[in-house]
Amino acid sequence: MLEQFYSDFMSVVPLQLPKLLDTRTMEKPEVYDMYMLLTFPLATAYSIEDVMNLLEDEIEMILLYHHIPSTQTVFGHSCCAYSNPAFGRMFKINAKTNSAGLVDLINVTIFGSLEVFSAEVCVDLELHAKTGHFKYKKSKEEVLLDFI
Repeated sequence: MLEQFYSDFMSVVPLQLPKLLDTRTMEKPEVYDMYMLLTFPLATAYSIEDVMNLLEDEIEMILLYHHIPSTQTVFGHSCCAYSNPAFGRMFKINAKTNSAGLVDLINVTIFGSLEVFSAEVCVDLELHAKTGHFKYKKSKEEVLLDFI
């Protein structure tokens, strides 16, 4: 089933996000029991705000958070967005800034079940809440409502 979700993702989403998801530079997928991790190095680095705008505007993903670990550095700012489960797709996209304050790598996680998908989105949010602060975040309650 996970292979089918991967095929569905690869047939549509990279076409909707060509600036972020270039299949020619994609690293070999890492396959686990209930999810698959895809890594996309970017030919052009983008600001984290540009990445978030592309995710929201181009494929209408749900923005989970924009996290800032420290105001003393531009390194490590991160964002996460996830697909709307009501549309039948189960994936999330993570991006993090490099030492220059730009995103040069996109990570995509494709899930094999709705339960694992919802749990991992909540865990991602909780892990980032331990340090730094959020410029934007969705509450856990709001996240769970998306999965009902």
